[in-house]
Amino acid sequence: MHLAHKHPLKAALGAATRARGYAKSFPRAVWLLIGATFVESMGRFMVVPYLSLYMRNAGVSLGTLGFVLGAAPIANVAFGAWGGQLSDRWGRKPVQILGVSLSGLAMFGFALSGANPYLLGLLNFLNGMTRTFYRPATNAALADLCPADRRSEAYALNRIGLNAAFGLGPVLGVAIFQLAPKAGFIVGGALNLLVGLYIALVVPESAPARIKQRSEAAPTVARSTISEPASASACPRKDKLATLKLIARDSGFWIWIAGMTMVWGAYDLIQSFLPLHIQDTGVALWAYSAVLTTNALVCVFIQLPVSRALRTAPFAPAASLSKLPFALGFLGFAFFRSPALLIVSMLILSLGEVWGSAVQVRYIPEHARPELLGRYMGLSMTSELGRAVCAPAAGLLMGRFGGESVFIMAAVLSLGGGVFLYLSGKAQDGTRNLARAQGAAPA
Repeated sequence: MHLAHKHPLKAALGAATRARGYAKSFPRAVWLLIGATFVESMGRFMVVPYLSLYMRNAGVSLGTLGFVLGAAPIANVAFGAWGGQLSDRWGRKPVQILGVSLSGLAMFGFALSGANPYLLGLLNFLNGMTRTFYRPATNAALADLCPADRRSEAYALNRIGLNAAFGLGPVLGVAIFQLAPKAGFIVGGALNLLVGLYIALVVPESAPARIKQRSEAAPTVARSTISEPASASACPRKDKLATLKLIARDSGFWIWIAGMTMVWGAYDLIQSFLPLHIQDTGVALWAYSAVLTTNALVCVFIQLPVSRALRTAPFAPAASLSKLPFALGFLGFAFFRSPALLIVSMLILSLGEVWGSAVQVRYIPEHARPELLGRYMGLSMTSELGRAVCAPAAGLLMGRFGGESVFIMAAVLSLGGGVFLYLSGKAQDGTRNLARAQGAAPA
């Protein structure tokens, strides 16, 4: 009897020891950044459904609501390259602090602006602009801290923090909205300011040596594209315009961004228009909370093992085929009226999400030269253009044809994005295979 109880205890202690050893295999700074991502994302995800419900209840039309929500991704596109360039020049940490601090101040502005759509649109634009500082710098920092064969796992862990916030943030935002309108903006802003203080006091700079050496090394560009750009060695060291031109000719990167633009434009509709669609179809609003919780649970518990399994897997198959579950999930949102079936739809979509993201997060760190990683991360914010276009289009479609049309559009965009990801991923896979055949390790 004594032995029967001893074995489970030994197993539990062994599992705890293995988990502790796995955690220690990453630099401490990785875990500090994951904690910052969780709290920053919590504040951000509280605001989007909160803002859409707030404006809808204030009588703002769906079309106008879509344009207000589209202001933030427009700022992401306009300022993404700048934020990435600053992280290469100043370091990751100062840019992260600047981004979350200004974002927190913008959220406080939401609480004071009332339901004026023009002022809300301006504040959402400023909030999106400051996010372009934080996200590329954080992604670049994780790449700085981890070797190539551990980046997929580090990004998976960071994504677990992000998805946990995605599951909890909107639920808290909606709950606060029902109890005290405007308070959610204040809570979200406070969380962002706390993250800025936390980074300033606790998180170390991840790339001091790289930034110090930047003036000593000529800029180079991605090693693999569908249409290989000219050699960067011909580019003068300080000629930023020439460097940007070389990146602009990196067709593999831009085809990848085109695919992600379509995918993220569709995915963002879960935050902004799904709560409105659920409300309009007579389904209890708690179903929306259950849908987000399902997504969070799947991503938190499945993302890491999937990412570990696919940490060196080819890009094209997973990045493209994972969009089939996306499309099925969106079609479920369009036509199902049962909370249980909506949850099943999110379960299917979430499985596609963890499958695709396991390789998608590796693409830019493996594609870009290290000294240009921040700029590539910043330019990847161009994919936010999908959200900028989809939000206004969804508002107009929903106002005229109902919520079903919004999520049919999301399904079509997901499949179209998968095609572009396949084309770019296939080229990257070919370059990696060639490098291996020549005895060189990929980036």
